[in-house]
Amino acid sequence: MLKLTMIDSQTKEEKTYTKDMPSARQLRRALEIQAQAEQGEMEGAAMLDEMVTYVVGVFGDQFSYDDFLDNIPSDKAFETIADVLMQVTGQKKGNDGSKKKAVKAQK
Repeated sequence: MLKLTMIDSQTKEEKTYTKDMPSARQLRRALEIQAQAEQGEMEGAAMLDEMVTYVVGVFGDQFSYDDFLDNIPSDKAFETIADVLMQVTGQKKGNDGSKKKAVKAQK
């Protein structure tokens, strides 16, 4: 099961999103994104846009692109995206410790 925890930047309310087994198509896209990032094929804002859009899709649009951008601290954005990619590719289960990191980052 995939997990992603966000803390609303306005209310400080914590919300955990979950998704059962990702599809093979989502796995394929995760591998493409990882390869593009490693090879430097995407840069800056375009890379962030692509990755955030992917994460939102993986979680079945339970939250929006803007929700992600507004509620994930800037210094945790790529770490959070990487965590989701690792979960999809089976390199990590759940976002272990991400809740604690999210709470700490919001302080």
